[in-house]
Amino acid sequence: MMSWLIAFFGELFIISEEWKFYKKKKNRRAYEKANKLPKKRMLSPLTEAFFVVPVIIVAVTFVFYSFVNPIRQTRDTNDNLSALIYLLSKDKSHHGIYPENIIELSRKNPLYGDLTKDGWEREVIYQQIENGQGFTLKSKGKDGVLDTKDDIVFTEKK
Repeated sequence: MMSWLIAFFGELFIISEEWKFYKKKKNRRAYEKANKLPKKRMLSPLTEAFFVVPVIIVAVTFVFYSFVNPIRQTRDTNDNLSALIYLLSKDKSHHGIYPENIIELSRKNPLYGDLTKDGWEREVIYQQIENGQGFTLKSKGKDGVLDTKDDIVFTEKK
């Protein structure tokens, strides 16, 4: 019942807005004809809703993917690498050395998901150092190129 009322009043609102627009347009056309002016382009409220609103939605989507999404990807990468560090330290405390690769950790801990990928869906680079007593985790960052300024690197030594 409530949705029917909302739809009914919504339709009444649209009809009233269109009626106001057509009255305004009729008066404008009479004014233009009387003063020999060129016709001014006028958009009805429905035209605005179907053409202007989608343009705004596209602009907001562009802004989101240009500014917000890279921040989310960096945060996801940091969270993923933090989970890897935790699992690596647990594995070291159990075995005495860090594992040779991180694929083993993903298999042992399926609830963590795929830990071998960063926020940009690229492979995380893992290197065991100091005969298994340390490690380095690297993400290539936003640009996807290794050893640049945007790389995310965690190193654990003795």
